[in-house]
Amino acid sequence: MVYAFEDYKKDVFTRNPKAKELYEQYWLNYLIAERFKKAREKKWLSQLELAKLADTTQSVIARIEAGNQNLSLTTLSKFLKLLDLELKIDDVKII
Repeated sequence: MVYAFEDYKKDVFTRNPKAKELYEQYWLNYLIAERFKKAREKKWLSQLELAKLADTTQSVIARIEAGNQNLSLTTLSKFLKLLDLELKIDDVKII
């Protein structure tokens, strides 16, 4: 019998609801980070160039792209405008 990752997640999350919460948080950070980086690269901007446009530092951009920076909605909105992106939330399901 193969023990799939989905089965493992279900077992762990059943035993530890905090693990599910942390997983969802990290997964959402990862999704935002990946889309953020792709949008920046599509506009041919370096991290430093985007940082200057956003009046922040290159290290903040690097942390966002690594999924290690929590963004307020105000900050996220600023970056969405700079990168010509939209935030759509439909019937979102994290897991």
